[in-house]
Amino acid sequence: MSKSLIVENNIRIEAPVTRVWEILTRPEYIRQWDDLPEDFGDYEIHPATIIEWTGYSRMKVVEFELNKKLRYSLYVPSWNDESITNIGYTYSLSVDDNGYTWLSIEVGDFAILTEGDKYFNESITFGETASQKIKELAEKKPIVL
Repeated sequence: MSKSLIVENNIRIEAPVTRVWEILTRPEYIRQWDDLPEDFGDYEIHPATIIEWTGYSRMKVVEFELNKKLRYSLYVPSWNDESITNIGYTYSLSVDDNGYTWLSIEVGDFAILTEGDKYFNESITFGETASQKIKELAEKKPIVL
């Protein structure tokens, strides 16, 4: 493997880290920045969560550190290799000295795939749009009646 094909996005969010975590783990928010299967319930993402689009792809939570890190491994049947487990999505949260929450999204590494460049290029758009939408949702002020 001569190069890595990992999409990386970092964004500053003016919201508490707990709020950003909700946006990453609650289906009512996830559906606003990513796809979920139609039959996926409304339960929060947890350490044993598997998200499966039957016949297309499967994501499994492989790392779950409350308010800090959420990592999914991705498997796509068309890759024809179930030993591929190091491709995934990682969402990392941190708080800087000024109290801002930083979200880091990493997608990949697609370098081991024959069509890795294609997956990498498609993931660039995902990383940019997802991070912006997560920021928007987290910073949205609640409506007070």
